[in-house]
Amino acid sequence: MPELKASLKKLDLTVGACLVFENRVLLLFHTKLKKWLFPGGHIEPNETPDQAVVREVKEETGLDLEFLEFSPLVQREDEIQKLALPFHANQHSVGDHEHYCVYYLAKALHPHFVQNHESQALKWFGREDLQAFDGLLPSVRQMALLALKKSGAKPLQA
Repeated sequence: MPELKASLKKLDLTVGACLVFENRVLLLFHTKLKKWLFPGGHIEPNETPDQAVVREVKEETGLDLEFLEFSPLVQREDEIQKLALPFHANQHSVGDHEHYCVYYLAKALHPHFVQNHESQALKWFGREDLQAFDGLLPSVRQMALLALKKSGAKPLQA
């Protein structure tokens, strides 16, 4: 296991959604960061990560979602609610501070998004688009392709 490095920068807890719909994954071109990323943002006080990702996706895209990954364990009577399992987690820099981000695999209930001020563009990417588009960070491409695979997206025909 790689050694964890201590950071001197402020660390915020954030969430992201690997949002799929009919063999495509949604990415947005972030206005501030100038990168294609997954929808998401900061977890607010007294908010679960599940609640945060639902709120952030709705604010940034207008879309409603359904989580795709949950623990196979039966909910115990002492548990308040069963929460979605993270698809991926990482720590990354956003310039003036860092994010500890938990990503969730989710399905959009329909494909009709609405753009807001936090992004310059929103686009559904299919497998071929992800592989051919040079403007993606390798980590975003890798997560998006895995999200398509795990969500049951059909592979490309040879």
